[in-house]
Parts: sequence; C-alpha cells; structure tokens
Amino acid sequence: MHAHMIMMIIFTPNPHSLRVTPSATEPGRFDWSIWKDKEVVQRSVRSFGSEGASEAAGDTALRAVTTIWQNGK
Repeated sequence: MHAHMIMMIIFTPNPHSLRVTPSATEPGRFDWSIWKDKEVVQRSVRSFGSEGASEAAGDTALRAVTTIWQNGK
C-alpha cells in the first residue's frame, strides 16, 4: 500500500479593491484609490486625463499592494 499525500489549497480573497472616481479637484480628470476594510490604503498622487489611464495606474499600484499583502510584510 502506498501512502498518498493530499494537498489542500486554501484560497484567501484579496481584501483590497481599486476604485476609480472623478477627481474632486480637477473637473474632467480621474483619481484612483485602493481600499481595505472600508479605509483608503493608498491613493493617486495626481489625476489622470481618462478613466482608463487612471484604472491602469491604479491597477499597477493594486498589484504592488497585493504582493506585499501576500508576502505578509
């Protein structure tokens, strides 16, 4: 009889989320923010000329925040 090893994978959803919103200070521009537990963790330093550009920049920041969170730092 062979011993079998059962591997379990536990999926923990990312608690961070990205939000893109119209800029409160610059009409026609967009800001991004990263949220966790109803609190802002990080936000854009500058606004972007389109929602897509803001989302792309925010996604890059979200990936960095997620990597830090996954590594437990």
